[in-house]
Amino acid sequence: MRKISVGLCLLLIVSCTNNQSSQQGTTPQKTAEKVAKTGKELFATNCAVCHGNEGKGDGLGATYLFPKPRDFTKGMYKVRTTSTGELPTDSDIFNAISHGMPGSAMPSFADLPESDRREIISYLKTLAVVQTEDGEKVNLFELRGNVQPIQVGTATSATAENIAKGKAVYQKMECLKCHGELGKGDGASAPELKDEWGYPIPPNNFTRGIYKGGATAKDVYLRFSTGMNGTPMPSFAEQLTNEERWNLVHYVQSLQMTGRQPIAQQANGQLITAYKKNVLTLSTNPQDSIWNNVKGVTFPLMHLWQKKEATDFVKVKTIHNGDTIAFLLEWEDLKVNANMLRPQDYPDAAAIMFALTTPSGHFTMGTKEGPTNIWQWRFDRQMDLAKYVDIETIYPGMVADDYQLETTHYPKKVEKAGHLPITSAPLHNPTYLSGWGAGNPMSNPVRTTPVEDLNAEGFGTLTAQPQQGQNVQGRGIWNSGGWKVVFIRKMKSEDANDRTFSSGSEIPLAFAIWDGENGDRDGQKAVTYWQKLAVER
Repeated sequence: MRKISVGLCLLLIVSCTNNQSSQQGTTPQKTAEKVAKTGKELFATNCAVCHGNEGKGDGLGATYLFPKPRDFTKGMYKVRTTSTGELPTDSDIFNAISHGMPGSAMPSFADLPESDRREIISYLKTLAVVQTEDGEKVNLFELRGNVQPIQVGTATSATAENIAKGKAVYQKMECLKCHGELGKGDGASAPELKDEWGYPIPPNNFTRGIYKGGATAKDVYLRFSTGMNGTPMPSFAEQLTNEERWNLVHYVQSLQMTGRQPIAQQANGQLITAYKKNVLTLSTNPQDSIWNNVKGVTFPLMHLWQKKEATDFVKVKTIHNGDTIAFLLEWEDLKVNANMLRPQDYPDAAAIMFALTTPSGHFTMGTKEGPTNIWQWRFDRQMDLAKYVDIETIYPGMVADDYQLETTHYPKKVEKAGHLPITSAPLHNPTYLSGWGAGNPMSNPVRTTPVEDLNAEGFGTLTAQPQQGQNVQGRGIWNSGGWKVVFIRKMKSEDANDRTFSSGSEIPLAFAIWDGENGDRDGQKAVTYWQKLAVER
């Protein structure tokens, strides 16, 4: 028998959520030449930005992701319906592409035609080529043939008795060493866990109700039965009976926070309506009563940087009056983060991204051919509008010794004739206020909004519109453990870089949330895929 040297590398996390529309088995056969060409093109358009042009997990987006994108050339798949160590079925990969990976940066591509998704699968399988000890190159999928899913045993009921039995199994198998006594992913071994390639791999926090392989009881049962290749998570198929595995499922699912809905799949193309209101003006006040009876849509968020605790949902409402459009974003955040004065401080923030073209560019901030218009609100910029914030805000009892002998002109002294107080920044020369002098609209001392109007054509291209183009207003209010933020702008704009809105139109848009307490900043954030905005007539 030929021996194969397979270098284990990054994982492809594939969903095994039951899909009524897909049948178990292989992708329909086409000519190899046509599939390779079409699948490769589809992969380049939709997948290469993260997974790289050759599928090695080294795309432009890899820098911003943790865990890193999967390297398809290694043939190592994490979430499957097949036995531990085996390759996945075509249906496993199809479900991953169609449903995305809840809690991760892998979106749902359900908007692609099924035929396109299946051609991507055929192309992915051509990438899993390894070299034998005698130098021969072998495709793992061709070598293994059609692998079969495991048999799922009869489920037990989620009774109090079976949940208690599941807890006993949880303790017997020492699941708490990694996942913690209460399932929060904070076990004693958690900080030391690494995957096959030496990357840190935090254990799942069961209380959030998020499972990358799917949140149904069957999905969780499969994780316990197949293991997760390349990770410390083993298969319990040999150690536990069918009944014990099902009881363990019921116990783990009982740890989910009360009222928290499990995320079945990533949101893709979900419709949100901008309802028309017969009012003269719309306010930036998030607590305006006009929002009380507006139907909102809740979107699960994809975390580009995996954490044990994170904001998992954002609720969005939107209205217009024919002249102005407004969006209200709401999300849970237990602590306010308001400044960036210290290196370790990051503010809470939120953004809306609109496609400027049809079809839209990639959801990773667009492409050169499909640019985007982005509105970003930051709380530190809102605080600046009310009061100049300096380091004394953080350390009010500090001793300031800079220029202490220059009492005549020291700006923090009581104002006197000929003295320019620090609040008089507009009177200074912009040359010596570098941000303002460079044309940064957020450094303008007389700006009136905490929302920045930007454009992007992909990673590394984010650019603020000039001062005259900053036409988005907004305001945020934190109350009772959560944020409410309003964005508002005229529906029409003469600026070609602005998204315009017209009654009856349907517009691709996406959302992003930054949690300063968790160190979110720049590309480290939680996002959605493209959704659809319908502007009511």
